[in-house]
Amino acid sequence: MDVKGLSVTTATGKTGGVTHEFGGTSSATPLVAGIAALVISANPTLTALEVVSILKQTASKDLDFDGYPSTPAASFDPDTSWDVSPISPFEDGHFDDAGHADGTWSPWFGHGRVDAVAAVAEALRRAQQTGEERFKGSSAPDRSIPDNNQIGIKDRIACDHTFTIAAVKVQVDITHTYIGDLRVVLLSPSGTAATLHDRSGGSANDLHIEFSAGTTPTLHAFSGESVGGEWTLHVQDLAARDRGRLLSWELEIQGESRPAIDVMESPGIIIPDNIQSGISRSLAVDHGGRLADIQATIDITHTYIGDLIVELVSPSDTRVVLHNRSGGAADNIIVTYTRTNTPDLGIFLGEPIDGPWRLNVSDRAGADQGKLNHWALKLVTAG
Repeated sequence: MDVKGLSVTTATGKTGGVTHEFGGTSSATPLVAGIAALVISANPTLTALEVVSILKQTASKDLDFDGYPSTPAASFDPDTSWDVSPISPFEDGHFDDAGHADGTWSPWFGHGRVDAVAAVAEALRRAQQTGEERFKGSSAPDRSIPDNNQIGIKDRIACDHTFTIAAVKVQVDITHTYIGDLRVVLLSPSGTAATLHDRSGGSANDLHIEFSAGTTPTLHAFSGESVGGEWTLHVQDLAARDRGRLLSWELEIQGESRPAIDVMESPGIIIPDNIQSGISRSLAVDHGGRLADIQATIDITHTYIGDLIVELVSPSDTRVVLHNRSGGAADNIIVTYTRTNTPDLGIFLGEPIDGPWRLNVSDRAGADQGKLNHWALKLVTAG
């Protein structure tokens, strides 16, 4: 059914406990939230931006375009001179191509009236286009955790899969006589950290526990990242006297495989010192579709990275600064930028991927000089 948000039957605090006339924005907001929940239940791997995009793309445009009069005077407001509608460009409700990635747009109706059936169908279609993936790994180091030591111990599980992460579970088996001493952190291959246990539990013994996104919301931090590489469990004992051991741990990751395009080059080109224009490199993408996710890997040799500005430019000329003169006297930028560690990359989502992607690198101070060794893009399409 198309959802109109008019004359809805719902609970009320008034006499009788029910109203049959719930409407307006107070009705539309929970209705759309409910439809968004249906979409997510049909395809739990969708990101928030993808859910919004589906609601826009599937919205009904079968609406009444007849003109409407200005607001009439009423007893509570006899002077309605404030109502200047309808005036240009809002005097017409028809849908036009305004350049939105999610379809035509109307001054009256936006992308249209939300359509629950169509939105859920599109979510299911996308679920069928992407294959569900799963990785399970385990390690049994049986290592002593150094007492009252910030360094702690680190143990790693290698993953050779390449899918996009939707959910992560971690099972740990740690013996310790005072778990309030312990901090346990999981780190992804891209360096994202999620704290699983942070000195809670007081004098209780041992951690034999499974952490999931339902019980440990910090695990949501990995959603949307690529699963491949080394996963690290960092265990610290941060108080004296009691001691323990990391006996074993297990990692279970669910996700999906999506069509992805990898482009790269290794130009080995000098970045001119203290010249604002710097260098610009281009990677051509000859592929249809719109962007669902992006990773950018940069390898720059430089002896003072605080001199550098690094900018990524899409074929639509959208610009995202990846590095902006931070890092001071540190050497080299060897980083994979994702939407987790660089949220501004989300600006590109929904754009066409076809065309030239550009990397601009400039050195804005004198003395130190560097070189762009390599750069690469992983562009995940929406299907």
